[in-house]
Amino acid sequence: MKIIHQHTFDASLERVIEMLADEHFATARANASGAADQNVLVDGDSDGAFTVLIRRTVPSSTIPAEFRSFVGKELTVKYSEAWEPPRGGDNDRVGTFAMEIVGAPGHVSGAIGLTPRGDGVEFLATGEVKVSVPIIGPIIERTIAQAVKQGFTSELAAADEWLASHA
Repeated sequence: MKIIHQHTFDASLERVIEMLADEHFATARANASGAADQNVLVDGDSDGAFTVLIRRTVPSSTIPAEFRSFVGKELTVKYSEAWEPPRGGDNDRVGTFAMEIVGAPGHVSGAIGLTPRGDGVEFLATGEVKVSVPIIGPIIERTIAQAVKQGFTSELAAADEWLASHA
């Protein structure tokens, strides 16, 4: 199942990239998703390529009740972003993302990008949810896709707050 999520930041590309490469912000992102526990790692810096790894534990109450028996009372979610270095002459940044719920079928992966638009920056994530479970796979894919979109919404709201408070 395909997913698309867009968001506009009211900040420069440089400020947005600096935020995304900040380990303190990575922790704030994890907290925005309701994580009970998290580990974050940012490797690299905003001037070049960098990777963001977030491993978080969230209560299974964040997913529909009919799927909770498959995962227990908590979910461990592994999320990664790999941002490419700036390309000569381009005013945008691109990367990839991946997400997996440990012990659950399926995963999400795709492309992410930041493009300056007027006084702000457009964030675009496009990806695909894949679940290889016969018969109920498409139902699980829809549930995961909805959770990913809600996660992007929560984390990007935290990003807007971060940018406003770190002006």
